[in-house]
Amino acid sequence: MRVHVALAAIVTVMAVWLELPAAEAVALVIAMAVVLAAELFNSALEILVDLVVGEQYHVLAGRAKDIGAAAVLVTAAGAAIAGLLVLGRRVAAGFIGSSLDALLFGRAGALVLVLALVVVVLRRPAWHPAHDGGSE
Repeated sequence: MRVHVALAAIVTVMAVWLELPAAEAVALVIAMAVVLAAELFNSALEILVDLVVGEQYHVLAGRAKDIGAAAVLVTAAGAAIAGLLVLGRRVAAGFIGSSLDALLFGRAGALVLVLALVVVVLRRPAWHPAHDGGSE
């Protein structure tokens, strides 16, 4: 949660500094709010699972926590892509200078982020209760 709050603060400062149009600023605010809400829901889910399961281990409790964490990852990736699309070309233009190069930089960054997320998801083996030895 601390990392997400810190990143949201950085993005907010950049949005104000770059004087973003209202629609783009609203898109960033919504993306940040969704990530923070996902973090809070995930924390609530973890507390509830711990309350119900207690000190015992249960495969489904571990799965519930993993799925909650995955939801946070998905929302954070979506927010990062939104941030790259909105801020990427402006920030790159400050370093590169050319508007076209900056636009391509922002799109390339979003594409790399999506591809990295796909690779992470596809490399994780599929979960099946019969194959889980309780090592989670």
